[in-house]
Order: sequence, then structure tokens, then C-alpha cells
Amino acid sequence: MRYPPGRGNVWIPVGDARSAAAGLSLLTFSRPLPLAAQRLLHTAALRVGPWVLPGRREPWSPPVAEHLWSAVLEQATAVAGPADGCAVYLRPQASRTGAAVLLLRAGRPVGFLKIREDADELDREAAVLELLDGGCGTGCRVPEMLGRGTAAGLSWMMISPMEPVPARPARDVRIDELTARIRERLADLPRPRDVPAHWEPMHGDLTPWNLRRTRGKVPWLIDWEDTGYGPPGADEVYYLATRAAVYGGTVAATGYGEAAAHWHAVVTRRRADDEELSERLLRALAVLGRPAAGSERSRGTREGRR
Repeated sequence: MRYPPGRGNVWIPVGDARSAAAGLSLLTFSRPLPLAAQRLLHTAALRVGPWVLPGRREPWSPPVAEHLWSAVLEQATAVAGPADGCAVYLRPQASRTGAAVLLLRAGRPVGFLKIREDADELDREAAVLELLDGGCGTGCRVPEMLGRGTAAGLSWMMISPMEPVPARPARDVRIDELTARIRERLADLPRPRDVPAHWEPMHGDLTPWNLRRTRGKVPWLIDWEDTGYGPPGADEVYYLATRAAVYGGTVAATGYGEAAAHWHAVVTRRRADDEELSERLLRALAVLGRPAAGSERSRGTREGRR
């Protein structure tokens, strides 16, 4: 079944209750109403069966051509073990192609498989996951890298899956403390020659939909493909801007001139992916980029000149 209705970027297996519930867990809603609906459907699928899920049933087709899928799956299952089913997440953004596959055995996740045409993203994420060692010292949980390879010209990476339950955004995290720990753990990240000397390591996509809670108090931080270097405060700024764009309200912080300008350029390039969200992001970034009270220079500029 393609889900959610209207967007249909997640393939949910409906052969049995446990597999259907696991497929629903691939949705990363942030707003309260869709998240509540997801949790209700997840419980209903487990207790009543997959027939309760709303949507049109369609014949299964893999996320890439059949011969490519067979080649990737053969290598991936050599790492994760045999799988008898899967759920698939297709990236909805026009600027970001690729697929992620939750491999299942008897309805239970055995691995999370990422497939890309461009190897650079997965190379970068694999190197970062090795550095982070499951999130040790970051204050969050991070997937573990299980395997990496290429098959028939496609690049793939297998990582450990999150628990197959609806994950809610971790909104009560001290984002300044979290980003400080991330910078510390990524201190050995290779620095490209063209990166300004004052830029710092960053997650690169720190948003409410990538910082999630499943079970327990420690949240997951996922999707490390954009990890690299950015202006001081880059992760904090992007999290604050995306949080404001998703949940509304005002942005109280200011003084992040360089970081806000950096993200303004990124959001503008990706604007076609979601015009409405981009507009809200740009408004929040405009506030974050204002000079701090009592100072003519932004925080990013000050720290960049130290």
C-alpha cells in the first residue's frame, strides 16, 4: 500500500499485521495531529490487522529496476541476514533522490538499507557513523553502520534500524548542549581545504523530523548524510528555524548572521521541494540572522574573527 494518501512515498507491506505496523514506523511526522493518527493506525494494525489501514493496495514493485534490486538485495542480505519482506521510503524532495528500505524477517526489522546513485552521500555518512560509534558521548542514539558496498552501479549502506514504532520529535532537548557534543565527537572529521578555518563540524540536517524518540528517554538522531563543516551555530540555527517553520511561534534568538546566511542559500536552492515550508524557514532565518542586541556584528561574524 502506498502511504500517506496524496503523497504515497512510503510502501507499506499489508500481508501481515506486524509488517504493516513496521512499515508505518517509516513515517516521520512532526505535527501533533498526523503523529496521533499514525500512532492510532499503528496500534490498530497490530491488534486488528493491516486491513484497517486506509489507502489503495497496489502490486509491489521495487524502488529501482528489478535487476538492480536483485543485485543490491543479494549483497545487503549477506550482511543483515535473510529477509522475507520490506517497507520502502522514497525521498519526496525533487532535489534529493534515493530510497530507504526497512528489511523485515517475520515482520521484525533486520536492517535499514539506503540506496543511492551517488556514492558520496553514503561514503560521508558511513565515515561519520564509524566516528560516532552508536552515538557514544553525543547524548543521543545514532544508527550503527553494518555494511557498505556497490552493486550494478548503485551504492548502498546497511545500518541498524530504529524500533518499529511511531517516533515522535524530541522537542525538549537542550539543542545548544546537543550541538556542542556533536562538534566535540566530530572533531576528527576531515576538513576540506576550501572550508574556512573558523567553521565547525555539524550534523547538517538537524531538524525535528531527524531528532526522534521511540522508546526510552534518549532520542535518536538520524540522517547524517549532510554532515560536514558550517559556520558557528549552523546546527542550532537550522534546528531553531525548522522548529519554528513546523510548529509556528516566534524565534527569540538573534545574532547568527553567518549561519543564517548559509542556510538561507541552502533553502533557496531547495525551494522547489516545498514552497510553503521554505517560505516559513526563510522568515525564521531572517530573524535568527539579525544582529544581537547591543552589537553591530552577528554571532557568526564575531566567532569567525576570533
